[in-house]
Amino acid sequence: MKKILLALLLCVGTLAFSQEKVLLRLNYEKGDTYEVKMTMNQNMGEMMTMDMTMSMNLNVTNVEDDNIVTEATYSHAKMDMESMGQKMGYDSNTKESEMDPFAQGMHVEMKKLLETVIEIENDKLGNITSTELKAGTSDISAFKDNMSGMVYPEDAVEVGTKWTVTKEQQGMTFEYTYEVVSITSDTVELEIKGNITGTADGTFDGKSSIDKETGNVDISEMNMSFSVEGQDVKSKIVITSVKK
Repeated sequence: MKKILLALLLCVGTLAFSQEKVLLRLNYEKGDTYEVKMTMNQNMGEMMTMDMTMSMNLNVTNVEDDNIVTEATYSHAKMDMESMGQKMGYDSNTKESEMDPFAQGMHVEMKKLLETVIEIENDKLGNITSTELKAGTSDISAFKDNMSGMVYPEDAVEVGTKWTVTKEQQGMTFEYTYEVVSITSDTVELEIKGNITGTADGTFDGKSSIDKETGNVDISEMNMSFSVEGQDVKSKIVITSVKK
């Protein structure tokens, strides 16, 4: 009898936990700083392979009602490529005098990015409402599309909740389907699947871990397989965001 009662209690506890609902919102506070790091491994077969790392700081400069204002500054860029048997590399931390011709050429453009300060305004669902160049000379016309992160649903989520978001980026349409697969004491865990259409055609899948309190996406992993202009491309992208 005791074993049966214990089993029933555990069952009820599990059901109560699995039915927990969470309202996903960006709850950043003025003065918060996040270090965002993106790593990408891209394989285009015999044509080219590339490993790239980008680091950026996001400083929350103002929060008012549904509006969150942050300043984004890039702090580091690193790239290693191999094409047709030739290896090339670039690291923004290397002194310009020690860079080879390939790295010097890359540095001309990367230096502009590293000197750029961009002001970003989000609503609490994660939609980017505006971007503005505060310093530097980089072209940020595509920044809003490229940096658009996860967009949360209006309603609270629970295990099994799904929602779909469509984004347009440089001639490509990305259709993301998010599903809540677990809710822990600290995080909401998502599974991601989707399709790419337009100038590229393919699929992707991955997972994300969201901090319940702040709504920050702590880590997101994505595997992409697509074809563009007849070339097959496979990419793995990992983005981490850590509060300083």
